[in-house]
Amino acid sequence: MHSGMRYILIIALVIGLSGCNVLRKNRITEDTNTTAGADYASLATEVYQNNLTDRGFEIKKGSIELEGTQIEGKFGLHARLNAKGDFYASVRGPLGIELARILIVGNEVAAIDRFNKKIYTGRKDEVMKKNGLPEDFMRILFGDMPGTINNDYRKSSDGQVIVTSGDEDFRREITICADVMKICLEKIDATDSGHSIYLSFSSFRETGGKRYASLISMEEKKRMFHVKLFIDDLEYGYNSDIAFNLPSYKRESL
Repeated sequence: MHSGMRYILIIALVIGLSGCNVLRKNRITEDTNTTAGADYASLATEVYQNNLTDRGFEIKKGSIELEGTQIEGKFGLHARLNAKGDFYASVRGPLGIELARILIVGNEVAAIDRFNKKIYTGRKDEVMKKNGLPEDFMRILFGDMPGTINNDYRKSSDGQVIVTSGDEDFRREITICADVMKICLEKIDATDSGHSIYLSFSSFRETGGKRYASLISMEEKKRMFHVKLFIDDLEYGYNSDIAFNLPSYKRESL
């Protein structure tokens, strides 16, 4: 695959790969033995109420900006995540010409390369594991609060709350901005691969009673690429089915 087009496909996959995992009914854990723990649980619950990925959404107008790849520039994005966790994304170039399309229905993944007329297919769980992505990356990418998190946190000098958690695969550091009741910074370290992903969230807006970042910036230090996701028009809640229809292109495995 042309390396520039590969980055576009990978980034679009990152946006949608964990759609089926974000609808789990998790709970906010809290430490009832301390006042600080109770205060944090209250804050975390309020931030959790602003989560965007619980009932699906449609990005009616958005764009992706790439830096540090062989194809650099800004590309149009239209995406849908339905309430079942199925996902569709269309990445478009100049004049609205579609470059790539991503379909994730159930555990089936297809990345359609319109430019080279190829389709890359695989199983979602296997692709996630291969690329070293945590299962809840959709929730992470859109700045949603995890449903279950440890109470390892501290307050910064400017009033933000910094939470750290992790397991044998990933370690996360989350910064909550209390003025908007949303996550505004997050760092994810992958234990096995040594990759570190830095995300920042800004320019917050509201839709359907939910608050979300209309500008999301993601950096990967090891591969040295920088991605910005701009959301110009987002509608909260999407319940329509997403069809897994593929053109008759040459097929390869992801």
